[in-house]
Amino acid sequence: MSKKVVVMEDFTTPDGRMHVYDTLAEKYGAEVKYVKVQKYIRDHDDFSKMFLNMEKNGPDVIEEEEELLAEIKDADIVISHISAVSTKAVNSAEHLEAVCIMRSGVENVNVENATARGIKVVNAPGRLAVPVSEFTVGLMIAEMKNIARSHQRMQAGNFEDGFSNSEYSVNLKGKNVGLVGCGMVGSRVANIMKAFEANVLIYDPYMPEEKIKEMGYTPMGLNDLCRESDVISIHFRLTPETRGLIGAEQFALMKPGCFLINTARAGLVDEDAMMDALTNKKIAGAGLDVFHQEPLEADNPLLTMDNVTITGHLAGHCADIFQMTVDIMMRALDHYFQTGEWINVVNK
Repeated sequence: MSKKVVVMEDFTTPDGRMHVYDTLAEKYGAEVKYVKVQKYIRDHDDFSKMFLNMEKNGPDVIEEEEELLAEIKDADIVISHISAVSTKAVNSAEHLEAVCIMRSGVENVNVENATARGIKVVNAPGRLAVPVSEFTVGLMIAEMKNIARSHQRMQAGNFEDGFSNSEYSVNLKGKNVGLVGCGMVGSRVANIMKAFEANVLIYDPYMPEEKIKEMGYTPMGLNDLCRESDVISIHFRLTPETRGLIGAEQFALMKPGCFLINTARAGLVDEDAMMDALTNKKIAGAGLDVFHQEPLEADNPLLTMDNVTITGHLAGHCADIFQMTVDIMMRALDHYFQTGEWINVVNK
């Protein structure tokens, strides 16, 4: 008996790019049905508002998709890139086996509800590991070496080279780079830091200390890492347990010359404590790609501060990210069709 695969196409997948899944029909005899969703999305502004709403409030705040509801009823597998797979859609399915989300995060679907119904939620782990790790290092160097700030001055016709953090604008060689989290992104950053001849300190309670040592890094508790690091880069997932992980206590321990880099989630850092540390120059500066409110409002102090480098949630962006994601998801689908077992399941 062939499987029915429903593939959701949206604003983020133009030009029939999702039709790569036609190979499932060719190789395994699957029935592949494409459903156009989010037809109300007209431009990137519409998409950004929808995406942020879904990330904060879950898939059920997004407008229902009637065609999806109809097609998912007898589907075995549904594949989504960014679009929400609502609880109503999942519950209307008569024999759905898996919801495949082409992201590392699975905010697109109500995982708890899917689990209760015995439906696997499959993601694409590591799809952002390369772009985010490279971006993190770029942001780190841009902030420490004043690259972006010098660019702005040059555009304004100003060739001055003095900056508020000039006394702390050091080389990475021989410095302590503390990584909060050593998963797929953090471990790549650590490896790049090794090439810079930096000392890598790791706080990751989910990784055995012996493994960290075997990788050539130094395991540390969070507060010790904050006390010893010249640069701190955050690479945790945001959960109720990790929210506000870097707070007033941690900022009080940091060196005056410490730089904070966050390309993970804004909620990992206590915003008031961070703003106090930056405003009062308790630390050297910060490189931030994520914010508690996105987009930033015009009166946000970060827009005028001279000790921050800010970017617009760009860390995961690269021209070839879609193909990288497809490759990860196709490996999971091939494995399923060949063995009957799913990999990359987030709700085992």
